[in-house]
Amino acid sequence: MLMLQKAEVSTEFIACIGILLLFFVFFVGIIGIKNQDINESIVFKNAQNILNIVTSEINTASRIEGYHREFSIPDKLLNGETYNVTYNKNLRMVKIEWSNGKNLISNIITGNITGNITVGNNRIENVGGEVKINES
Repeated sequence: MLMLQKAEVSTEFIACIGILLLFFVFFVGIIGIKNQDINESIVFKNAQNILNIVTSEINTASRIEGYHREFSIPDKLLNGETYNVTYNKNLRMVKIEWSNGKNLISNIITGNITGNITVGNNRIENVGGEVKINES
């Protein structure tokens, strides 16, 4: 009779360990997903900050005749991804795009813009009411 109880206890112990292992794997998976969400949120906020810098520079330049300034935007996002910043004169918007079609858009107050926005250093100026970006 004593031998039967020992076998039953060891079987229950193994079942409990198995259940605890399943919970552990489940929670590690949940933590991994949440960590990925947090990282994506950080990259999104970083892209939003870059977009705000560019939008602010364009809007400020469009308001002040003779305005000229150099500003810089990072070469890559915080996670090391490359990105592009473009504008659309007709829709009066600036757009930042990065991996897998992710993008953000911000409105600008003028469509009278020439030049291209590049990562790194940029020169912006208002010449005769026209906003010029990286043009001599």
